[in-house]
Amino acid sequence: MLSLRFLYCVSLFCGGLLFSGFAADKGGVTGGIPVIDTHIHLYDTARKGGVPWPKPSDQVLYRQVLPQNYDQVTKANGVTATVIVEASDLVEDNQWVLDITAHNPKHYVGVVGNLPVGTPQFAKHLERFAKDKRYVGIRLRSFPEGVTGFNDAVWRDLKLLSDKGLTLDVLMANYDLDDVMLIAKRLPKLKILINHLTGLIINGGAAEAVWVKKVNDAAKYPNVSCKVSGIFQRSNRSPAPKKVGYYASIFEVVYEAFGEDRIIYGSNWPVTDRGGEYGEQLAIINEYFSAKGKDVAEKLFWRNAAKFYGVQVN
Repeated sequence: MLSLRFLYCVSLFCGGLLFSGFAADKGGVTGGIPVIDTHIHLYDTARKGGVPWPKPSDQVLYRQVLPQNYDQVTKANGVTATVIVEASDLVEDNQWVLDITAHNPKHYVGVVGNLPVGTPQFAKHLERFAKDKRYVGIRLRSFPEGVTGFNDAVWRDLKLLSDKGLTLDVLMANYDLDDVMLIAKRLPKLKILINHLTGLIINGGAAEAVWVKKVNDAAKYPNVSCKVSGIFQRSNRSPAPKKVGYYASIFEVVYEAFGEDRIIYGSNWPVTDRGGEYGEQLAIINEYFSAKGKDVAEKLFWRNAAKFYGVQVN
């Protein structure tokens, strides 16, 4: 592990938020640019009753994944701050992840929760968890049991999210870009973040025209951003390819569509372990985007995330 050799100090006032005093390793993968990882998962398979995800049959992911495990990753790769994305559909796990990271709020700056949208309990749950300023929003993973499609109750809850100034991540496994555009059009003040490069399977070839058009259409909505995340998972190969050229055509489409102000870095750790080392994935993303200039890399790796989630990093 390389030692910390300098203090990256920056003060930026933007949208009422102050960012200052980043510490970064000048010799790290990003060359001293701070990194906010906006997409990791934490869980404890040793908890009584187990966990809903991952399954015991998953030989890579079924293990204890706690802050002390992830802290080793951050130290090795110069990650300055982290936003956790809750993968469990157990409501109390929203509180659990807030609690297990409360000891280090300067690093664990945000939690994207998981709540049952479209149910009578949603508003109560959101009010409860949002009292913690680190609870920045929720992720739409799937509709809960008994909720079919974008009904009136779902729109009620998504509007409440928007009215509170919270954010919506969208996991693309059960949704598509048409769904994202539907939400973006109806709730133009809701900040929406597409996960994992739209959920596309990356095969190393040129981007397909139909997908390119959909990405460009979604990017026309100014309240929609896209995570450059989960690239090893999206390669659908294990180990994942380690050359930037394998992913470059997809990166380019997303960059051209959303521009430098609406792309946000995330790893999807520990799912990254299925494809390779955390640092290998970070290096691929850095190689591509740093070639577009330091300003672009800074926006990708921390500035856009800080603005989108409204997190304050000291």
